[in-house]
Amino acid sequence: MTAPKLNLTINGNDVELVFGVRFVHELNKAFGIERDGFNIGMGFTLILPPLLQYDPDALAKVIYCAAYKNSPRPTMEQIYDSLDELDDLEQTFDEVMGCLKASSATKRTLATLTKAEEQAEKQKSN
Repeated sequence: MTAPKLNLTINGNDVELVFGVRFVHELNKAFGIERDGFNIGMGFTLILPPLLQYDPDALAKVIYCAAYKNSPRPTMEQIYDSLDELDDLEQTFDEVMGCLKASSATKRTLATLTKAEEQAEKQKSN
């Protein structure tokens, strides 16, 4: 099985986003937790809660990390500008979430965090 892919237009260019193990590596490099001079990862785990809340900054960061194969890689400024131009940002969130749910590199973490979030909401309402 190959990693799920999504194409977006960013800064007038067709950009391929890839949601596999290398994507998780890129998230860990950019947003992972540092301990005693070592990056211990957790980038996907940290970015997921704001992404599930439809945080557009989290979406931009996920897009940046998933665009690792592109040369040149779009800048964060270009990604922010392209997201600002969209009429339906929710559709892009849904497409990205669909890729994350389908990826063998992310689906288990996504399911676990989603379940934990649902349980926390259920306890709040009781």
